[in-house]
Amino acid sequence: MSHDPYALAFPAPVFSLSSPDVDERGELPRSAYAEEGDRSPALAWTDLPEGTRSVLVTAYDADAPVPGGLWHWVLTDVPATAGGLAAGAGSPGGAVPGARALPNDLGRAGYSGVNPPAGTGVHRLFIAATALDVDHLDLPADASTALVHVLAIPHTLGRAVLVATSEAPSA
Repeated sequence: MSHDPYALAFPAPVFSLSSPDVDERGELPRSAYAEEGDRSPALAWTDLPEGTRSVLVTAYDADAPVPGGLWHWVLTDVPATAGGLAAGAGSPGGAVPGARALPNDLGRAGYSGVNPPAGTGVHRLFIAATALDVDHLDLPADASTALVHVLAIPHTLGRAVLVATSEAPSA
């Protein structure tokens, strides 16, 4: 298995992140797969650190068979008062008032469903919510995921991570 993308990340206090669609280390619903719905899972967060004004949501496949893994979702500026996201909020046609979807590693502004290649086994999708002390990150339109994370560091108040799995078909 590949690395945990947050093991070496800027340390931050932990708050709660859950999903009615998937349990911690449980399998993503088929609707979250690219070929079967391409729908982002619902998320709920609680106990945000004091001073949180927005939340950064990301989803990363640490076991994708490409160098560096694969970022499936980058959503900035989610109002802290949202309390979470509805299923499909990051998917085509989904909307989060006030939030900004940035291009993921597949070039799509929004959630791209998982699609593990045959023979690559179980993949871990790290879904993270990062509490920030600003309403909006000051980002260029073409900001990379790396730049988003770098610019979020001085504004990070806390982070919660939910790990879900997806299964590649047999080779």
